[in-house]
Amino acid sequence: MFWLNFLHFYQPPTAADDQIHEVVKSSYQSWADFLIKHKNIKVTANFSGCLIERLFNMGYLKLLKQFSGLVRRGQLELVESAAFHPLLPLLPEKEIIKQIRINHDINRSRLGAVYSPQGFFLPEMAYSPAVGEIIGRFNYHYLILDQIALTGSIKDPIDNGNHYKIKNSELMVVFRDRKLSQSFVPKAIDLHSIKNKNANEVIITATDGELYGHHYWNWWLPYARVIKNRKITTATLSEYFKSPRAIKEIVPCPSSWESSEKELKKGVPFALWYNPKNKIHQLLWQLANFALELNYANINDQDHFSARLHLEKGLASCTFWWASGRDFELFGAPAWHPEEIEKGALELLRSVRSLKSVDAVIKIKAEKMFLAVHQAVWFKHWREKLAGK
Repeated sequence: MFWLNFLHFYQPPTAADDQIHEVVKSSYQSWADFLIKHKNIKVTANFSGCLIERLFNMGYLKLLKQFSGLVRRGQLELVESAAFHPLLPLLPEKEIIKQIRINHDINRSRLGAVYSPQGFFLPEMAYSPAVGEIIGRFNYHYLILDQIALTGSIKDPIDNGNHYKIKNSELMVVFRDRKLSQSFVPKAIDLHSIKNKNANEVIITATDGELYGHHYWNWWLPYARVIKNRKITTATLSEYFKSPRAIKEIVPCPSSWESSEKELKKGVPFALWYNPKNKIHQLLWQLANFALELNYANINDQDHFSARLHLEKGLASCTFWWASGRDFELFGAPAWHPEEIEKGALELLRSVRSLKSVDAVIKIKAEKMFLAVHQAVWFKHWREKLAGK
């Protein structure tokens, strides 16, 4: 059995330094140490540009060199993404392109020439045909998507005996197994190998890399046991595409790695980040689009760099995810955090405030938009607290 494990490494650009130090200790450093020790293990990963820059600025130069060394050894394949982890299908084309270029420039600068990605990870695996067309223009070879993107259902198994290619495109696609990915993957893979007798089966999993260490403690012991299983061989995604297989043309559905079949049928594939029935989402995107338009209209402003940095932080998917209120039974707590929502909204407001050439009347308009977000968030929060008494 071939196990292709994809890891997504990201921390919100508004995260405190203590949070970064903690996740380095619990996850990133243990991943580097584990791979250095176990030379037969291969994984594919994405590091968001904003995280790599943060690690660099906080002095984790040795850790970055270790990851670069693992790329040279062929154990770690790195793929491209968007620098500040925005939801790409909800952004204008020019912003999508800018985020991709910034991500590449940061990672190439901090990780060195070994950073030469062939694949692309869409933040939250949020795919739309328009985004796929843009990625294809950059000449990346493949995307990794959730299995729901193939047929609109998570019940339909993925036949990894085929290579999948997006119709009318040169862009290839791999699909993660959602059920296995939402489990403790090493243990699930071990059990799967025992039950399944197909020696040539390909299993593709994809998770947040931080789950290892930050959520699952002592993960390296069961992971190492899996690798000792002679039935299991690990490989990178690029290695998988080198194997000769029949190519099947497909048309993926707009979706994310959290999309439900019900949401896709309703035509709301990105409900966690923009739900038309969610008032806070509507207010956040009103402010976000306002800040975006002002930034592009004032690129010669003397403080445009500062305004741009605030904008990028505010556009991170976390701002909108925490406003969804979705109850994730897997992790125990609903996706609701008023302070995190406000933190992102404040970055969007600061982006407008930073533009010196923008008239005060326009800035007041942005202030009112922010206050509308603030009021909607905290009214919802305290009303629900009162109702829960």
